[in-house]
Amino acid sequence: MAFLSVLMLLCAFPLSNAAGRLREFHLLNKTYINETLVTTVCKTNYTDIVTVYDDKDNKELSKLVNTTNGSGAPSALIGAHTINTTYTSKWSNGDDVTFTSFTEKCTCTTEICGAAMRTNGSWELLSFNETKHFMCYNEGVDRSSHNYSLISQNKTWTEAQLYCREHHTDLVSITNEQENERVKNETREFPFWIGLLHDKIEWFDGGRSAYRDKLFYPKEEKGFLISGQGWTQASFPSKYYTLCYKSLIHVSTHEMSWEEALDYCNAPGLLRIESKDDQIETERELRRQKISEPVWIGLRKSRLFGFWMWANGPNVGNWTNWKGGRQPEHQISHHCGVMEKVNGTFKWADKDCRSPFRVFCEIR
Repeated sequence: MAFLSVLMLLCAFPLSNAAGRLREFHLLNKTYINETLVTTVCKTNYTDIVTVYDDKDNKELSKLVNTTNGSGAPSALIGAHTINTTYTSKWSNGDDVTFTSFTEKCTCTTEICGAAMRTNGSWELLSFNETKHFMCYNEGVDRSSHNYSLISQNKTWTEAQLYCREHHTDLVSITNEQENERVKNETREFPFWIGLLHDKIEWFDGGRSAYRDKLFYPKEEKGFLISGQGWTQASFPSKYYTLCYKSLIHVSTHEMSWEEALDYCNAPGLLRIESKDDQIETERELRRQKISEPVWIGLRKSRLFGFWMWANGPNVGNWTNWKGGRQPEHQISHHCGVMEKVNGTFKWADKDCRSPFRVFCEIR
């Protein structure tokens, strides 16, 4: 009965949306609702309740809420919620947490903490509202070629994250002892923020986002709302607008050859990646679904001329993301392309077209 009431309200109030090439935001107008019902409605009509990945998302969602029906909605529910379990760690850029350097039992004494590196390369957890210098990185062709930059400005962890994303790639992530030593040797200024966040917030769709607004963190499980003034506390049951998203990327559940993938995806076809934004959105979907094996994309090489093109027609443009920083050699390469994880980063690579992999499709 409650679900039917929600559907009736959805019909009574038109949906608003903000479009992107591979992801769309949609606002469901006001209704009596709880978190379980919210996720059910979002999953039924779209992909899920929205995950906020960065400041650009945050501003676009705030604008969508505030311009609804001309007068503006006070706030809308997003997919962030606190969990009544142990704290979890996540890297700002979405990397898997495979290594830490806490040399002693290290606990977070506030509701949210960031990790800082000490002089000896060990880490400590500090309140994310403390101000410190911080380490950013610029992405190279692989992790070994990342360039690190110590920023000698005092900022909170979230301010440091925003700065690194605006001026570099992100706050630094560290996946092994060798990288930890390299980061330590880049500076003589200690301690400084690194990109590890430690809190109890998760996202309903499984999104790997370490983006946080200036939050009030409750002790019990609660949801969060977004508005023009930032994120605020949600309590249920209550009457809220809700933000859903639709991913325009589909990942098959079974493996197939590239030619089979072409038929499987049909129109609009195999995934085309034309920009850094497309690459980032594709990586988010891989991380959200916990996929690390190769996945077919729409890359195909002309057997006659040797150049790479997309399955739906256009040649590969100026922006590329090839493994090793350059496209495979013409005479010795395979003829079909995948996205695969190489030394912890997602890159394009050539594969035998007959190999069985899962596939990325674009959907509309």
